[in-house]
Amino acid sequence: MSSALGILHFAEHYVERIWGGRRLQSAYGKPLPVDVPIGEAWLVSDHPSAESTVDEGPHTGRSLHDLMQEYGTALLGTAATPTIHGRFPLLLKLLDSTDYLSVQVHPDDACALRLGEPDVGKTEMWHVLQSDQGGQLFCGLDPAATPESLAHAIRANTLESLLPHFAVQPGDSVFVPAGTIHAIGPGLVLAEIQQNSDLTYRLYDWGRVQADGTPRALHIEKSVAATHFGEHHPGKAPSLLMDDIGGRRSLLAACRYFAAERLDLESPYNRQTRHTSFHIILALSGALTVTTESSTRSLAPSEAVLIPAGEDSFTLQGHGVCLDYYVPDLHQDIIVPLRDSGHADSAIGALVHQ
Repeated sequence: MSSALGILHFAEHYVERIWGGRRLQSAYGKPLPVDVPIGEAWLVSDHPSAESTVDEGPHTGRSLHDLMQEYGTALLGTAATPTIHGRFPLLLKLLDSTDYLSVQVHPDDACALRLGEPDVGKTEMWHVLQSDQGGQLFCGLDPAATPESLAHAIRANTLESLLPHFAVQPGDSVFVPAGTIHAIGPGLVLAEIQQNSDLTYRLYDWGRVQADGTPRALHIEKSVAATHFGEHHPGKAPSLLMDDIGGRRSLLAACRYFAAERLDLESPYNRQTRHTSFHIILALSGALTVTTESSTRSLAPSEAVLIPAGEDSFTLQGHGVCLDYYVPDLHQDIIVPLRDSGHADSAIGALVHQ
């Protein structure tokens, strides 16, 4: 099986946010709109609010959505499927937090369906790219909290007392399953892989007001309905070395929606796709080149490309670091290689969310 698509690179979509800044321009040279705080760069997206379009090569101008509809499994693979709304399953963003993001929660698939939402649920994972001193993340909820005590804390502006938080630095990863209350502190740049959804229920906004002097709306009833109670969030996730072929290949997180691996490359690294899933490669540092049987593309830090599942394999060359996102067969792609690398099931269970 061979894909006629080749490596796909998309025009980036920049999103103004009240908590955003200009770091995506100063750190990575991105051509941000002038005089507005940009909080998000959507690198790979098939969401109705921002459909990625190819910006180079023979498919220039075509949307990811159109290509997925035409090429099907040659783009997605046999393990990856569209959402129930017929959309590409994942969305990749970069986030720049100059201020606190709201305290928020995303529903899981069942809750989103039950509430009649137009999107699927939203499980996500963060990888910290940059952090000012004191950078922190909020994730989880006091296990003793109840729906009643959570609603009371929201209305009484005492929610902060129920929120665990922890300091982070570049290289840290945090898995955020749907139903987990969370927030991002100021001074961070994160890579975020997520289900293809834009559903966010806001619980608390730090007393902030908009340009017109009004506060942003809270979603108390939906937030309480979406929150998973009685669960302990472990905070930062350890990584597990999968192999050292071509450098270090480490698992950051895996669930039924996505797997995230970090590749610290020192020599050429080749990956067979087995045609089970596309791969999204996000360059973090160094000078990297990705090659398939049909195309080659250089990658600068903060650039992402999509390798269709129809490609038999791809090779990464150069000295640098990148992230590899794909839809896994949890047993064959994740658990078996980790066991073969000598990791105990208890350690594997901390990163593999079934």
